[in-house]
Amino acid sequence: MIINRLKAENVLKYARLELDPVPAAGLIAIIGDNESGKSSIGESICFALFGRTFSLNTGDLDKVIRWGESRCSIRLDFTTPDYQRYQVARFLDELGNHSASISRVGEEPLVRGVEETAAILKELIGFGYTEFIESFYLAQREITTPHPHSFAVRAMAGVDILEKVAASCREEIAADYPKVDEAEIQKAEISSQIEALSFDPALLDDLEREQVFREMALEADREDLSRIKDLRVKTTSTLDTVRDWSQGWLSLSANASLRERRANAARLDSLIADLEPGPGQDPRTAEPSGTLAAFAADLRQRLVALEGLFAQGAALRQALSSRLGLEQSPPALGTGNPMLMPPFAEQVEAMDQREEISSIRRNRLRLISLPLLLLAVLAEGLWILLTHFTDLPPARTLVTWLQDLGMALAPGPWLTLAAAVMASAGLLVLVLAARSGTKLKWLRQESQRLRDAWSAASEDHDRLDGLEALPLADAMGRLKGLRHADLVRQAEALEVGPGRPLLDPTARLEMEARCQDLTKGLVQSLAAIAGEAAGEIERLHESLREQTGAIARALGLIERERERQRRYQDLLGILAALQARIDALAHRIRVRELAIDLLGGAIHYISQRFNTEIRNLAADSLPRFTKGRYEHLQIDENLKVKAFSNEKRNFMDLDEISSGTQRQIMLAVRLALSQKLVNSVIQGPQMLFLDEPFAFFDEDRTASSLAVLPQISRDFTQIWVTSQTFPAQSRFDLTIECRAANSDSPRVWHGAREEKGKPGQSG
Repeated sequence: MIINRLKAENVLKYARLELDPVPAAGLIAIIGDNESGKSSIGESICFALFGRTFSLNTGDLDKVIRWGESRCSIRLDFTTPDYQRYQVARFLDELGNHSASISRVGEEPLVRGVEETAAILKELIGFGYTEFIESFYLAQREITTPHPHSFAVRAMAGVDILEKVAASCREEIAADYPKVDEAEIQKAEISSQIEALSFDPALLDDLEREQVFREMALEADREDLSRIKDLRVKTTSTLDTVRDWSQGWLSLSANASLRERRANAARLDSLIADLEPGPGQDPRTAEPSGTLAAFAADLRQRLVALEGLFAQGAALRQALSSRLGLEQSPPALGTGNPMLMPPFAEQVEAMDQREEISSIRRNRLRLISLPLLLLAVLAEGLWILLTHFTDLPPARTLVTWLQDLGMALAPGPWLTLAAAVMASAGLLVLVLAARSGTKLKWLRQESQRLRDAWSAASEDHDRLDGLEALPLADAMGRLKGLRHADLVRQAEALEVGPGRPLLDPTARLEMEARCQDLTKGLVQSLAAIAGEAAGEIERLHESLREQTGAIARALGLIERERERQRRYQDLLGILAALQARIDALAHRIRVRELAIDLLGGAIHYISQRFNTEIRNLAADSLPRFTKGRYEHLQIDENLKVKAFSNEKRNFMDLDEISSGTQRQIMLAVRLALSQKLVNSVIQGPQMLFLDEPFAFFDEDRTASSLAVLPQISRDFTQIWVTSQTFPAQSRFDLTIECRAANSDSPRVWHGAREEKGKPGQSG
C-alpha cells in the first residue's frame, strides 16, 4: 500500500492537515521539535486506515478529535499492490458517532460502515491494524527485539492460525473432561435405575402368548356362540315350518284341489331342503327328516301322476278351444290328429255350403229330366199317330202343317229313335237327380252329427275348465265324464293306483295319520335341539363374560409390562447414548491431543523456517547498517538475536555490543519482519512509517542509516521517517516541517532544502 494524499480536519493536533501529493517512492522526512505534531501525522494515517491509533485505546477514541472541537474528519488516498487507487474516509463526533466508507477515487463508495470498511480494506491492502503496528509502523518506542509470541510475529510466521487451532483444541479438551465426568455420573445413575427396574425380557412375551391363547379361545367361543345361535334360529324356524306345514296338511279337507295339494307339497319340499343332512346335522333329526323326505318323495310321485293327467286334460281343453273357435290361431287343416281338426264352425259352414250346392243340383236335374221325358212321349205318340192313325184328321192336319213348314219328312224309324234317345236322356237325368237327393240326405245327417259333436265338445271344454282349482274328487269326476276314452281310462287307473291315497277317503286318512306321526317325531327332535342350544348359548355367554374379564385383566398386566419394557428400552437407549457420548468425547480428546502434538511439531518447524528467513532477510541489510562489521545473525525460536563479529570471528550476544550498534541490528531485524510480511501477504510496493527510529543514534549512524533505508528492499518504495533533526547531508524526496505553535497544516517541500532555498509549497 502506498499513500497518495492525506486530508484531515480537527484530528489530534491539527485543525487542518493536507498532504497532497505524496510521492509514491522515496524518503519522506517529518521534522520538528517535541510536541510539534510529527507523531500526529503517523497516528492520523493509522486512524484513517483503521479507525484507531497506537497511543489511544478504542474507549478513548473521542480524544482523536482536536481539543475544543466537536467533530473531526479525515480522507486518505492510497494505491493497492495491484495499482488501484482508493480513498478511505472517516467521520467522528464527540457523541461517539463514527462512520466510514471506502471508494475508488472519484466514484461512489463501495461500502459504508465501520465494520464493512474494515473488512474490505483488509482485503485490499492485505493486513490489519495489528500487523500494521508490528511491521510497517514503528511508533515512538525503543527498537527492541520483537516479542516472539506477539500476534503480528506469529501471523508473519504463519503459525497464528495453527496456534489458534491448538489453543482451541486445548480449550475443547478442557471443556470435554467435565462432560466425560458428568456423562459417567449419569451413566452410573441410569445403570442403578435399570438394576432397580428388575426387568425380565421374557415376561412380556409369555404374557402376550397367553393373551393370544385367551383371545383365540374367546374367538372360538364367539364362533361357537354364533354357530349355536344360528342353529337355534334355524331349528326354531324349521320347527315352526314343520308345525305350520303339518297343520296346513291336516287342515286340507277332502275337497282340496290339486293346486292346494301341490302348494302343500312345495312347502314340504322346501322343508325337506332345510332338513337335508349336513356335516353339522344333529343325528336326532337325521332319521325323522329322512323318513319325512321319503314321504315327500312318495307324495311328489303321486302328485306328478295326477299332474300328468291334468296336463293331458289341459291339452285336450286347448285342442277343444281350437275346434270350438275360441282361439285365434286354430291348428292347421289336414292333420291326422282329430284334436287338431279344423274348428267346428268352419266344418259346419262347409257342410252347409255343400248341402246347399247338392240341393240346387238335384232340383236342376229334376227340371231337366221332365221335358226330356215329355218329348220322348210326344215323339212316340206322334210316331204312332203318323204311322197307325194317318186317316185321322189330326194326322192329316199335322202332315199339312209340317209340309207348310217345308218339312217333307215322312214318319219312319228316326222318330222312334228320337223318342228312345230323349227317353233315355230323361231317365239318366232322373237317376242323377235321385243320386243327388241321396247325397243331400247324407250331407244333412253329417251336418247334424257335426252339430252334435260341437255340442259335446263344448260340454267337454266346460268340464275341463278350472280342474286344478276344483276338489280332486270333482275334478276326477269331470275327467271320467269326458267323451275321451283314453283320458277316462287313465283317470280310472289313477283312482285305484297312485292317486288312491289322495282320492279315497280311507286311504287319505291313513296317509294323514302317517304324516302326523312323522312330523310329531321331527318336532320333538327339533324342540330338544332348540332347548339344548338355548342352554349352550347361556353357558357360552357366561364363558365369554369370564374370558372377557380375564383378557381385560391380562391387558392391564401386559400394558404395565410394556410400559416397563419401554422404560427399560429408554434407559438402555440413554445408557447407550451416554456410552456413545463418553466414547465420542474420549475420541475427541484423543484426536485433539494428537492434533496438538501435530500442530506443535508444525509450529516448531514453521517457526524455525521463519527465523531462518528473518535471519536471511536481515543479513541483507545488516552489513549496510553496520558498515560491514556485522554480516550474519543467529535467531532462535524466541527471536533472541546474536550477531557474528567479523573481528572476533564468533557470534556475540547483543549486550556485548554497543547500544548504537544494537539499535542498528534491531532495526535490520524489524525491517526483515516487515519484508517477510510483504513477501508472504502483500507482494507489492509498501510504505513504512518510522517514528523516531534514530533517537539514540549519533549523527554518523543516522546519516548512514538514512542512506541505507532506500536500498534495503525494492518493496519498501515509500518510507516515512520522523526526527527532530536530520544530518545536513541527508536527502529526502519530501520534507514535512512541523511546528509546535502551529495547528494548521505543516510546511511541505519536495527535494533537498539546499536545492529549494526556501520552504516548499504548503499543503
